[in-house]
Amino acid sequence: MYRVICACWWVSVILLASGCASQPPQVKIEPRTHLADEVFAGYQQIEVESQQQVFGLSADMQHFVDKQILRVDDPKARIRNLIKGIFDRSHMNLLYDSHANTTAEQTFENRIANCLSMSIMTFAMAEYAGMDVRFQDVAIPEFWTREQGYSMLNGHINLKILPRNQHNTTYIRKGGMEVDFDPQGYRVKFPAAEVSQQMVLAMFYNNKAADYLVDENYPGAYAYLRAAALTSPQLSETWVNLGVLYRLNGMLDRAEQAYQQAIALNGSQTAEENLAHLYNLTGRHQMAESILARIERKRLANPYYHYLLAEQEFERSHWREAIDHYRRAVALDKNKHEFYFGLAKTYYQLGDITATERYLRMAKRRSVFEQDEQRYQTKLSLLTRL
Repeated sequence: MYRVICACWWVSVILLASGCASQPPQVKIEPRTHLADEVFAGYQQIEVESQQQVFGLSADMQHFVDKQILRVDDPKARIRNLIKGIFDRSHMNLLYDSHANTTAEQTFENRIANCLSMSIMTFAMAEYAGMDVRFQDVAIPEFWTREQGYSMLNGHINLKILPRNQHNTTYIRKGGMEVDFDPQGYRVKFPAAEVSQQMVLAMFYNNKAADYLVDENYPGAYAYLRAAALTSPQLSETWVNLGVLYRLNGMLDRAEQAYQQAIALNGSQTAEENLAHLYNLTGRHQMAESILARIERKRLANPYYHYLLAEQEFERSHWREAIDHYRRAVALDKNKHEFYFGLAKTYYQLGDITATERYLRMAKRRSVFEQDEQRYQTKLSLLTRL
């Protein structure tokens, strides 16, 4: 998730936060002009992980990598063996969890990852193995999830791993691998742009900040957003989330400045939406309506937009309205298990067990990960006992 969401998925809070970062233009930024250290007492007590802590390898991880590439001389075969070892459940037994905003070592030990933590761990391992490894930001469609009343806009990154040129060898066609830990199972290849390790470190901090925001731990959120801003100020999501944090703490002028900074970086649509919300709060309704109307026109063709609206209606117990939006999402993309599960849980609220079972089966058939398939099977088994 650029959870906030991988990264894989790394995510940001929308209407409270932002999404995935594309290759940013080089807008000049002085990040310290946006900071408010004096407001968030206690942020200094939050232990923000260093770059070495985020990307460092333990002795067990080094042993794992050494074992995968032992006695393998061909550079391309070394890449294949390492990636196979990482993804092979018999070795790692990795599970996907959108909340797994963990360091490389924590991901290895916990065997749970989102796409950002998975990419960070794989990057660190590939570098240790002497490979040429690069992060890529993937320009996926807007995709939201809901958490504790917040809408989260997710982003996605993956890795390109190539043999590294030696002092006496140059690979004309390197024939590397693109490694993608993708919870959505996209069948379409979206454009990707290379991003730096510093940018990914800022994404990690941004994801951690989003967790603190949702938990209403504002000094913690500020500590991580501050670290993200100073690490890679070109990451627009940082400024969106910082704007959200300032808005939640009544600092409306600072929030507006942060949103405008994000918009200046890459025209962030999420920043514009948050800015429109701020305009409404401050009585500038016509300006807000103009922004929201333009955004709405763009989103009508996005199935995840209808999914977000459906989830919001479900939270309000508006069952028929939720069904209408879930159906619109399905009409635009028939391959996402989340859409069918949305229909299943809503029909269950209406007491229609037949429809609930039908849509649970459809969700199960479209599951990407085994744990989702098992989750739907468990629900189906419970239905048969009713």
